[in-house]
Amino acid sequence: MGSKARKKLEQRRKGRTEPRPSRRRKWIIGVFLASLIVGGGLWVWQWNGTWATPEPAPRFNLLASTNRVITLDDYLGKQEVVLLFYMAAG
Repeated sequence: MGSKARKKLEQRRKGRTEPRPSRRRKWIIGVFLASLIVGGGLWVWQWNGTWATPEPAPRFNLLASTNRVITLDDYLGKQEVVLLFYMAAG
């Protein structure tokens, strides 16, 4: 047994243990750190300009799988358009 472990054992026997932080204190510290992390992330996100008003998409034409040409103007003002690009695995 090491000297530190022996010292702790003697303190426990004498009833003079070091006070442990309560669960509530640990919880408060955890919430504080989590809010710091989330708040910092939101600040960086806003600082990078991602909260700026989005620019309208340029006009484009796409060939659908049904050989029909789809343009952005077909959906403009009617619904949102999401364009996905899938990368092929080689």
